[in-house]
Amino acid sequence: MNILIYDMGSYTYQDFAYYLKKMGHSVKTVYYHFPDKFHDEFFCRRFSQYLEENHYDAVMSINFFPLVAKLCSKYHIKYLSWCYDSPLEDRLSQYFSYETNYLFLFDSMEVSKYRSMGYEQIFHLPLAVNTEKLNRLVFSQQQVAAYQSDISFVGQLYDSSLDVLLAAAPEYIRGYIEGILQAQLRIYGYFFLDELITDEILTQVNSSFYKLGQTNLSLTRQGLCFSIASAVTHLERSFLLNEFSEHFFTVFYTTKPCSLNKKVHLGGPLKYHTEMPGVFRYSKINLCPTLRCISSGIPLRALDIMGAGGFLLSNYQPELAEYFNNEEDCVMYSSLEEAFEKAEFYIKHDDLRKEISKKGNKKVQAYFDYPSRIENMLELAKLR
Repeated sequence: MNILIYDMGSYTYQDFAYYLKKMGHSVKTVYYHFPDKFHDEFFCRRFSQYLEENHYDAVMSINFFPLVAKLCSKYHIKYLSWCYDSPLEDRLSQYFSYETNYLFLFDSMEVSKYRSMGYEQIFHLPLAVNTEKLNRLVFSQQQVAAYQSDISFVGQLYDSSLDVLLAAAPEYIRGYIEGILQAQLRIYGYFFLDELITDEILTQVNSSFYKLGQTNLSLTRQGLCFSIASAVTHLERSFLLNEFSEHFFTVFYTTKPCSLNKKVHLGGPLKYHTEMPGVFRYSKINLCPTLRCISSGIPLRALDIMGAGGFLLSNYQPELAEYFNNEEDCVMYSSLEEAFEKAEFYIKHDDLRKEISKKGNKKVQAYFDYPSRIENMLELAKLR
C-alpha cells in the first residue's frame, strides 16, 4: 500500500515507519509541528497538496490530529491514528465522527467510553516495542556504570493546577475533592474520579471562577478529573521517590525542575532511543507509576522498560495484569507500602529479579510486536 504518515516528533514514529516499510508498504512522511492543532491554514493548504498530487491508500499518525482527520474526510482517504496518550483531550471528540477515521487506543476502558457515545470506529490496540532494535543496543563500560542504580524513574511528577482551580471554591467543595483525591491515591485498578464529579460540583467550581472575573474560563468534567488525577500522580511519585531515596540509591531522570528529598539523585533528560534503554537495562528496579487517569491500559513506558530487558515495578493496572503474570514477568503493587516492600525484597534477590526481567522481555517480544499490531490496524480499517 501507499501510505502517508503525518508526524510531529512522536517517540514511536521511527519504529512504526520502519516496520511499515519492512512489511512492504511505500511510506512518505510529512513533518510539521502545530502551533495550534485545531486551526492552521498553512498546514491545511500544504497537506491538501500532498493528498491531491499523489494517491494514498491511507494516512497514518501516532496520536490523533483533528486537522488531519478533517482533511482525510474531505478527500475520502482513511485516516488511522494510533494513540499512546491517554486520556485523549476532550476537544478532540468533535472530530471523531468522520467516516474515514479509525482510532486505536491502548486503554480498553477509554475505548468502551467512546463506543458508548456512538463512536464505533474506535478500537482497542495495545502499544508495541521494537525489541529487535533494543536487543542490538550495546553500551560501553562507562555507560553501564553511569546507568546503574538501585531504583530509577524516568518521567515527570505531573504538577497539577488543582490548587489554583480550587482557590476560590467553597470550603465544602475543596474538602470533597480532597477526600476523593485521597481515596483515589489508595485505590489501584479502578479510576472513579469521573463518577464522583457531579454536575453540582462542576458548577460550583466554575462559579468560583466567575466570581473572580474569569468569565472566559469554563472547566469540563474531564478537565477537573485530569487535574485531580495529576495531583494524585504527583503525590504518589513524590512519596515513592522520597521514601526509596532514604534506603536505596535512587535516580530520577526528568526534564523539569522538582522539589524532592535531596537524597534523590537527579539524572536529567535522556535520549529516548539511545540512552533510556540503557537506564532500563542496568537499573535494578525501574519504577513506573501510571498516570492515574489511564484507566486500564499499559502505558508505553512500562513496555519500553520490559522491552529493554529491565525489571518493571508498576502499580496494579488491569491490562498489565491481563497480559503479564505478577512476580513472574514484572512486579505490581497495590499500595504505597507494598511498593516499598517489594522493592526492598527484589533488590536483595538478584537471581529472582533477573529471571523476572528475562521473562518480561520475552513476553513483550512475543505479544507486543509492531508487525502484529500493524496487521490488526489494517484489518480493522478494512485495508486487508
